[in-house]
Amino acid sequence: MMIILSLLSAAGCRHKTGENDRPSETNQVQSERPGRIKLTVGQSVLWVEVVDNPRSREQGLMFRKTMPGDEGMLFIFEYPQMQSFWMRNTYLPLDIAFISEQGVIINILTMKPLDEGPRYRSLAPALYVIEANAGWFGQNGIKAGDQVRF
Repeated sequence: MMIILSLLSAAGCRHKTGENDRPSETNQVQSERPGRIKLTVGQSVLWVEVVDNPRSREQGLMFRKTMPGDEGMLFIFEYPQMQSFWMRNTYLPLDIAFISEQGVIINILTMKPLDEGPRYRSLAPALYVIEANAGWFGQNGIKAGDQVRF
């Protein structure tokens, strides 16, 4: 965890006062894509928008109609815990990857648009969650046990 935070800090990420040294959605690492940070997942690159507070995590990707194929959203939580997501008001079919504090993918699920019925759950406590376009993880050969590099 400290390595991840050191890399983000060295790249110019500022931290919110009183936060647990997590990247802020408003204080992003400067990148080729404003408002996004670059993650390496397995051998592939995914540009993500960071949501790290209750309000932004609740909103997530709701109401969005499109998302570029190599972009997604990174949810950062205060501490590792069992995670549960649903697809209320979410128009895009998505893959969701639950990630441990060490950056290891716990499990990956595909979520159906506008499906309020099932909850998509982590199999173990997760500190991070990545949502990407449905099929992105499979198309890139990414599976549970792979490492995410921040």
